[in-house]
Amino acid sequence: MSEYESEYNFAQELVKDVAVTIKDAFNRTKNISTKSGPHDLVTETDQEVERIIKEKLTAKFPDHRFVGEETVAGGGKCELTDEPTWILDPIDGTTNFVHSNFNICTIVTFMVKKEVQFCLVNNPILEYLWSARRGKGAFLNGKQIHVSKCTELENALLLQEAWMLTSNTHFVEKARGVRANGSAGINLCLIAMGSADLYFEIGFHIWDYSGPSLIVEEAGGVVKDISGKPTDFLGRNCIAGANQQLLDQVIPHIKTWEVERD
Repeated sequence: MSEYESEYNFAQELVKDVAVTIKDAFNRTKNISTKSGPHDLVTETDQEVERIIKEKLTAKFPDHRFVGEETVAGGGKCELTDEPTWILDPIDGTTNFVHSNFNICTIVTFMVKKEVQFCLVNNPILEYLWSARRGKGAFLNGKQIHVSKCTELENALLLQEAWMLTSNTHFVEKARGVRANGSAGINLCLIAMGSADLYFEIGFHIWDYSGPSLIVEEAGGVVKDISGKPTDFLGRNCIAGANQQLLDQVIPHIKTWEVERD
């Protein structure tokens, strides 16, 4: 049996279980509240999905640690140790979910010794399941995926969210095109499957990008801190691309700002 096979198989069951809850709520009126600000939304479905997954993980793996978006929002700790740790974003793209926009996903990440061992990113509306295990490649619905062969920024499709573009409008003219999807998990998986070439963001959290970063890397791509250093999963930023050549063309020109660490 492969290392962490039991955990991986259980994670697959979890994302399938909560997919039903998300699909049932997708086209209904949502009960919405805010967290850190008016644009930081949470719904009862986010909270319910996290509750279901956390309870099942605690019952199955009582010695494992857990970091979930809604648990942290409720006052829980966001810290990494060497112990086996589950990182969860119940619905990445909550604003999309509120508007019944299909760019949403559940992200389940498993880390040991602060290193991602596997990740599952599930879009229950499109029925797209991206997955990666360390050293075993990246997959979409069981079929292996790879990053694009694009090496020049002028030929690249760049994924950027609105709050990043306000400080980095110069990339609009440099890239072939710019798209915003409203979900870090979706953005990183699009890089992994070659449907986009570059993506960078500042201000998100470990549950948004730690696991999907492995999917990009296992698909042959590169993920770094926006300074060009190795990714810091508590640093709340990253840049991902099909190759180092693309990153080298972008990193020196990113206009950045400081954010509080997770």
